[in-house]
Amino acid sequence: MANYRRRSTSAYRTSGSVAYAPIYEGNTARAPRREEEVQRTPRPKQREQVRRHERVRIEVRQAGVVAPFAVVGFLAVAVFAVMLVASYAQLAVANDEMVTLRRELTALQDEHVKLSAQYEKVFDLKTIQEAVGDTMVRPTNDQVVYIDLSEPDTVTVFQERRVDRGLQDLMDGVRKIFDGIVEYFR
Repeated sequence: MANYRRRSTSAYRTSGSVAYAPIYEGNTARAPRREEEVQRTPRPKQREQVRRHERVRIEVRQAGVVAPFAVVGFLAVAVFAVMLVASYAQLAVANDEMVTLRRELTALQDEHVKLSAQYEKVFDLKTIQEAVGDTMVRPTNDQVVYIDLSEPDTVTVFQERRVDRGLQDLMDGVRKIFDGIVEYFR
């Protein structure tokens, strides 16, 4: 009889591979058996106590203090963003100027070729010899001077430095740095 009860309390009856595990119900919760059910005893009715209506106390959070490092950080990010946009604008202007100068260089090179051809047409040694006559002669070897330009150019300027010039040089250096910064943002 216990065997019969066991079969009747299962959720389904099947034949096949699940027939050997009749209690299996997948992911669902198993229905409790009658023996497992807890006997509920009725509670005696109690009179509900009257509650006083209390006002809900609202707590207000105080405003937080802004960290100075956060403000400095945001300002630094803003300054760098403005500098980045300004540098991109300068780059665009420089690229446009470079394209314009390249066009101008091409035009000037074409003009140079044309003018060189015209110069070669005008320069004729026979015509010059006829215009000058016999007064034009070739230079002799003692009149020819060769200059050696194989070494690099160097210049040495000697000046006496004064002590009071040091402060003036420092001020000039600071002024050049400041002018460079101002020029960068233009």
